[in-house]
Amino acid sequence: MLLTEVFGVFIARTEFSASPVVVLRAEDGRILPIFIGFAEAASIYSAINRLVPPRPMTHDLLVDIISKLDAKVEKVIIDDLIDNTFYARIVLKSGEKEIEIDARPSDGIAIALRAPCPIFVDSKVLDEAGREDIPPNFRDFAEFA
Repeated sequence: MLLTEVFGVFIARTEFSASPVVVLRAEDGRILPIFIGFAEAASIYSAINRLVPPRPMTHDLLVDIISKLDAKVEKVIIDDLIDNTFYARIVLKSGEKEIEIDARPSDGIAIALRAPCPIFVDSKVLDEAGREDIPPNFRDFAEFA
């Protein structure tokens, strides 16, 4: 397991489309691009830039609910890649009990940024999908936000 940080939110542009991508940077320097939806990209982008909406968005609401239930988001783990789909778990702590919740990585990342808590990636996922650098067709999400 490698500790990561959110490096940024980008738009991967091609001749025919534009897709949002969140990029994690692992402690060993590799980056992990994960293609996500526009709503999740906006949520992650707003958390990175500490933009506070007038009313809670879904990820803000979830973190608030977890807190009010006397639980804590301990960590997010991106632990598998099957048929080009990433899998993640959100690990909660409630008293002495640890609870693991299956999640999309984008939701886990959006929650981790708000909790805040660490984001880990399994080394086998980085071995399979990690890169050394950002592709040249990635543009800053701010251009589209």
